[in-house]
Parts: sequence; structure tokens; C-alpha cells
Amino acid sequence: MPHKLGLFLAAFLVLPVSALEFGRPFGSHMVLPMERPFEVWGDAEPGADVTVALGKNEISGKAGDQGKWRVTMPSLPASDAAAVLKVTSGGESVALEDILVGQVWLCSGQSNMDFPLGRAVGGAEEAKTAGEVPTIRLLNLTAVPTGGRAYTDAEVDRLTPGRCFQGEWKVATEASAREFSAVGWWAGKVIHATAGVPVGLIDNSVGGSGAEAWLPTETLEARNEYAELLKPSWIESERIGAWARGRAQLNLAGRDAKHPFTPGFLYESGVRWWRGFPFTGVLWYQGETNAAVHDDAWNERLITDLVEGWRAQLGQAELPFHMVQLPRIGGNDPSRKWWPEFRGVQSRAAAKMDHVELIETKDLGWDSPDVHPPDKKPVGQRLGRSAAGLDG
Repeated sequence: MPHKLGLFLAAFLVLPVSALEFGRPFGSHMVLPMERPFEVWGDAEPGADVTVALGKNEISGKAGDQGKWRVTMPSLPASDAAAVLKVTSGGESVALEDILVGQVWLCSGQSNMDFPLGRAVGGAEEAKTAGEVPTIRLLNLTAVPTGGRAYTDAEVDRLTPGRCFQGEWKVATEASAREFSAVGWWAGKVIHATAGVPVGLIDNSVGGSGAEAWLPTETLEARNEYAELLKPSWIESERIGAWARGRAQLNLAGRDAKHPFTPGFLYESGVRWWRGFPFTGVLWYQGETNAAVHDDAWNERLITDLVEGWRAQLGQAELPFHMVQLPRIGGNDPSRKWWPEFRGVQSRAAAKMDHVELIETKDLGWDSPDVHPPDKKPVGQRLGRSAAGLDG
């Protein structure tokens, strides 16, 4: 018996590990972009030939010296017929199932976008109906949390661009919708009902994150005004709100690591790897953190550079942005006293850029000092109407 066990273990240890796989955006149950060419990529053996197939479309390519491959698929019409996306190389193949083609929207920003449907007013009941729209697909990308505590060693290990965000594509069900962004879900339902095509919703929002964390590195490096944000001492810069600096210091607890709030980190971790996969547009709900810095010119530049930076680095020069203006809020918290001015900043930034729409919500806030109004349906529906072209 020991001899047989040894042979079994030896055989197990020499089993080859397949190098063939799809890149990060791709998974079963996803929605691919409609009516525009898009790239598919992944890993294979260095120098290997690869063939990517989707329905009748087959595109061949070759992996480079590092084993990276990338092919361009042709423009496809919307389709709710479940398809298989398969890559084949050297006699091996990897297949992703239940693939649809339609609109794909990125839901991003900070905690009011991240606020889950299950916690919103009427959200638990809404989630029970999610299975009625199975052609809405959800990718809930969860980053290392930014709650009020020190990070564990495992969380610190995740603070790299390749590991910070985790999640997989899912069909809309009660369980998947309950955990997804409430604003994103209600916006997506309006888009789905209006367009009549499959809709993929991706949520990579991070609670407390400032716009500077979402700026591409190229944008940060291009302006002298951002130089201090690229230094290790960024966490002490008054260009970043006191609350955000304090929360980052609490989370890191003196450890030498990146933080989700590190300028540029969230773009590098949660956005850059989507280049080549064209979004229909971005649903953006962010600003509470930056509104604590009383510098209108600075904040307007952050918003403008974020939109223009994403467009440049993602290769979508006219990428639509639909931005939620900060709502009304109660209380006397000094960090929120400049919200009215920040609404003006958002309005001016949106007005000077093409394909940027501002969704006004100051009438939808509440009288509590809590920064998270729980009634997300009106905000989400206004955002969805804007994205669907029903307003204006």
C-alpha cells in the first residue's frame, strides 16, 4: 500500500498545469459588447497559436514571448441566445458558457454607488424579482474593504493591482442582485427595459474613495499639481480630505503597502485591465470625499482629468459618463458644509465636456447627517433614464 500511494502521489505531482486561460474580464454568464469590435485576451504557452471562437466567428492569433495573447472580434449584434466563447491552443481548450451580447455599463464611484440593493429602501423586495430579468448580468467586483479597522495580513497581501478586486459574472437572481449596487441595479433595469437588449452591469465602486484614487498614472504624472500625490507621503497631503487620510492610516496601521485610496491605485487595480473591452458607458456616483476639500478649482480639475484620463487610457474617446450630483444631506458635520459648492463644481465640469450628463438629486437627499441616504431607487432610475437617453 505505501508503494502504491507513493506512485499515486508521484503521478499527481507531475500532472501538467494548463497555461491556457482567458483574461480577467471574461467569464461564463457575461455580456459581451454589442455593435463594436472588441478584444479578447488571455494566457497560453509562449509562442503558441490560439483560436478564439464565438458562434460562427473564429479568430486566430499567437501568444507572445510572455504567453500573452490578444485577438480582435468583429462587431456583433445584440443577442440573448446563450453562446459559448472558446479558446483553443495546442489541443487544449477553455470554454465559457451562457454568453450574451448587449450593452455593458461600468458602475463606479464610492459608497453610495457601492450601497447594496439588499440594504436599500424596498431593496429586499426588489431582489426577489431579479430572476424575472435573466438577461441582466452582474459582475460585483469587491475590493479590499475600507471599513474602520486595521487590515488583516491577508487583506494587506491583496493590496496589489492584480489582487485587490475579486468577483465573477452572475445571472440576475435574488442572491446576486441583493449584494449588487442598488443604484446600479435600478439604473440597469431602466436601461434594459428601454433598450430591449441584454445588459451587463459591472460594479467596482469603493467606499470612501476620492477621485484621485481613480486617476490613471499617466494623468497623475502629466501635471505638476499632482506631484505630491505620487510621493509616499501622499497620506499626509491636504489635497486629500482629512477623513480619507485618517481612514487609510487606520487601515494600514503603519504597514508599508498601497491603500485603495492611494492616488492612482483604483484605476490601476479596477479599470486599466478593461482596455480593449468597450463599455457602453460609465455610471458614476462619487464626490462625498472630495467635497471635504474646500478648493473648487482643484475638485473641478479632478473630475475633468478623471473623465478625460479614462477616455484616453481605455481607448474610448467619447466614452459616455452619467454622473450623480451629490444629494441634500442634514446635520452640521463640518466636512459636509461645502457640498452645495461641490454640486456647482460637478455641474461646471459636466457642462464643459461632451457626452457627460449630470443627474441632479439634491431634492432626493434626506435630513439625516448619515452620508448614505437609503432610498436609492429614485437616484438609480434617474441615472438609468439618462443612460437610456430618455432625458434631454
